[in-house]
Amino acid sequence: MEIIHLEYTDVFDNNASKKIVFSKYLIKKEFNKNSLFAVLVDGESMQPMINHKAVIVADLSQKELESDGIYLVYYGDKMWVKRYNKQDDTFISINPLYSDLVYPKKDIYLVARVLLTFTNL
Repeated sequence: MEIIHLEYTDVFDNNASKKIVFSKYLIKKEFNKNSLFAVLVDGESMQPMINHKAVIVADLSQKELESDGIYLVYYGDKMWVKRYNKQDDTFISINPLYSDLVYPKKDIYLVARVLLTFTNL
C-alpha cells in the first residue's frame, strides 16, 4: 500500500507544522502526487460537507472545472474553498448561512481541486 505524507500549518495551534498520513487509495480521482498539498480550513461556509478546522488535500495540477466540483480559489486577497456551479459559472458556498459568498469565475484565480477531506484530526 502506498502511503502519502503531507505537511500543513495549524493556525489554531500557534502555527505548528503538522503531518497528515494516508493511503493513496483514499483519493478516488486521478491525481499528481507531486502536486498534492494539505491545508487547514478556517470557516463554516462549506458545512456540512467540509467542516471548520478540517484538513483538505488538493491537487495543484487539476484546473479543469467539473460541475459541483470543490476547488480552492483565490479571491479578494484570500483563499476560499468553494463548489463550482457550472450553470452560473460561479463558485459558491454550500452552507445557506453564507449564500452571499458567490464568486464569478472571471473574478477568481483557480488554485487547485479538493480531493479529500479529513475532520477531527
